[in-house]
Amino acid sequence: MLRRRVRQAFTLIELLVVIAIIAVLIGLLLPAVQKVREAANRAVCENNLKQMALAVHNCQDSQGRMPPMAGTFGGAYYAPLLYHLLPFLEQKNTWAMAEFLDTNSPVGTAVPHPSTTIDVGVLWPTWTSVNKSSNIFLRQTRIPTYQCPSDPSIGRGASPQETSNRYCLDWCNGDASYAGNFLVFGKFSYDKNKLPLFPTPAVKNYETVWDAGAKIPGRFPDGTSNTIIFAEKYGACKGLDNANGQWWMRGVFHGQTGRPNANDSDDSYPGDRLSAVFAGGIGQDGYKWASGLNSKFLVQPKNFLLPFSSGGQCDGRLASTSHAAMNVAMADGSVRSVSPSISPATWYAACTPDGGEQLADDWQ
Repeated sequence: MLRRRVRQAFTLIELLVVIAIIAVLIGLLLPAVQKVREAANRAVCENNLKQMALAVHNCQDSQGRMPPMAGTFGGAYYAPLLYHLLPFLEQKNTWAMAEFLDTNSPVGTAVPHPSTTIDVGVLWPTWTSVNKSSNIFLRQTRIPTYQCPSDPSIGRGASPQETSNRYCLDWCNGDASYAGNFLVFGKFSYDKNKLPLFPTPAVKNYETVWDAGAKIPGRFPDGTSNTIIFAEKYGACKGLDNANGQWWMRGVFHGQTGRPNANDSDDSYPGDRLSAVFAGGIGQDGYKWASGLNSKFLVQPKNFLLPFSSGGQCDGRLASTSHAAMNVAMADGSVRSVSPSISPATWYAACTPDGGEQLADDWQ
């Protein structure tokens, strides 16, 4: 009788066929996985905006008004909007760490030490304020609510020289994926053509130029459900300026040794190109955020780490989203997705709290 031949292995052709089948299956599965992941990230992003909008309402209930775009408010001296919101986002411990760091005291290392802080009788979040729980600068503290998981620029705002330094001297984990609407939180007026006019920051108006003293509902004659208060914006966006980006601590005095003084030297107050702002305003460095019909948001701008001259497409003067549509928080506390096909006029109308415009059909 003939013995049955036992097969020992696959042939090369069979292996190639199996590999090809696996590759095809992976190719079919990958887009589905990415789609599910993006849906989850978008849900997190929408929830972050929801929490920020509710924080504004909680602030209104607690303080009798909304926080400023930047200014002295709620027991904190010369601080930016996203700092003022911390106590209403379950981040009161971080908010309370904004003590003044005596910059004339020797630190001895690039990592600050809490022993160099001094009590000036007021919370003062400066460039050198220290997070005492982690012994890093407060500006480097990550606030999860301020970061969208889909934002590709998170953690990439510092320059190569700064990221190569193990101490990370710039904002590091303190970058933000959201910005405040200057037309809501900041001060401005209208010209005869109903276009916004923004006061230029100067020493004598630091306390008022970025503080509208806004209240709910008085600030919103157009309706709280028709006015955007927060929008997405890349943490790093270097098309217009190679040092462009934003973080939640930006927009504060650096200060000098001793008690706070509005005449002390400063590095950014009341905001500069690195502040979390959209829809208008002028920074102390002369930087102007786009307003009016030129303020419509960007969707997934390419080469966000490159300047315009090298193919960068991200403009730090505008809101920007990593999703297929822009997520925004409205003044009534709701969150909605805005189609990229919306007209510039409708977008601007949704940004003005008292422009008297009617939102067009493309807002729906």
